[in-house]
Amino acid sequence: MTTITQNNIDTLKACRYCPMCRQSCPSEFISYRESDAPRGRAILLHSVYQGGKEYEASAVNAVYNCFLCGACKSWCSGQELGGYDIPELVKFARRDIVSKGLAPQVVQQMKDSLVANENTRGLYRKLAYTSSVVEKTADLLYILGEGANYTHPEIAESFICILGHQQIQYTLLKDEPTSGKELDLLGYRKEAQEKAKNMAGRIMATGCKTIVVSDPLVYDALKNDYPAWGLKLESEVLHVSEYLLSLIRSGKLKLKPTKIKVTLADSEFLGRNNGIYEAPREVIRASTGDNFAEMQWNHEYLQSAGEAAFTFDGNLFDRGKELGRKISQKAEDIKAETIVTLSATAKNNISATTGLKVMDIAEFAAKQMF
Repeated sequence: MTTITQNNIDTLKACRYCPMCRQSCPSEFISYRESDAPRGRAILLHSVYQGGKEYEASAVNAVYNCFLCGACKSWCSGQELGGYDIPELVKFARRDIVSKGLAPQVVQQMKDSLVANENTRGLYRKLAYTSSVVEKTADLLYILGEGANYTHPEIAESFICILGHQQIQYTLLKDEPTSGKELDLLGYRKEAQEKAKNMAGRIMATGCKTIVVSDPLVYDALKNDYPAWGLKLESEVLHVSEYLLSLIRSGKLKLKPTKIKVTLADSEFLGRNNGIYEAPREVIRASTGDNFAEMQWNHEYLQSAGEAAFTFDGNLFDRGKELGRKISQKAEDIKAETIVTLSATAKNNISATTGLKVMDIAEFAAKQMF
């Protein structure tokens, strides 16, 4: 058995008794099962790690049904007292499940695809936006992430348009590889670190001083996982929203004013994991001014768009619309006309549920720039 930490034990003991974050959990919202709520997962995992039970298929599914969005931590009244951390507990459990050879078939298939094809869905690598780019040395490296690279290239095109407008020299990684983040979240730490080492080497070979990232998962990997794994990047790492804000503050990028009412769908991995809440708001307000409006749930109380929702009940996750509709409904409630997103996943899941305009922060800035 993989050794469990004292913090995970404390989380097991505390969270199995407390249901107070249940209303915030997006996976429980989808299934309406106690086992898919934080308390339910804590009960199941307590029986394994404190009660000596073996993993059953239902417990394994409950572990992989978690979206690792961190909503439970945001709503935890004991967070400051005990540092209880269900997402960290779930990630530990997944590594243990993998080590025991108990990972669901769909998870194994996703791992195989990431190792062989550099993406989670087994997509042909020639379909990637970066399959045709020319890699070179430059001060700025733009990393797309899987969503913008394979399914929403308009996000990448918008940011590249801004760079061209600003006459900023940049490079992309040809056939951009996976960062290793998804592998680690699935429980494959060894494979994740191997992919991370490859990505770090590719990054350093560009000679870049600044790395700008669209995907919140990749951003989280570069900012937090790589240093923890001993991979030191000499370059500054920024999310697209942070970089755009730096251009606006310097006076280099100017956005046209608009009277359209705009709101923002916060990112769970940018926000809860990295505290990035204000940069995208400042970018939007540079165009909207007082026409920016907050949805009911924002900042650390954001609603998850499913940035790390990979599988559910032993199948590939295909219920993003249910998450997206919770967000778009709140935007419609405040009479917003445009929803700005911070990830390809959020754009995909929200746009499928509403007639409102849904666009990535890069698309918004590109559309509004002088």
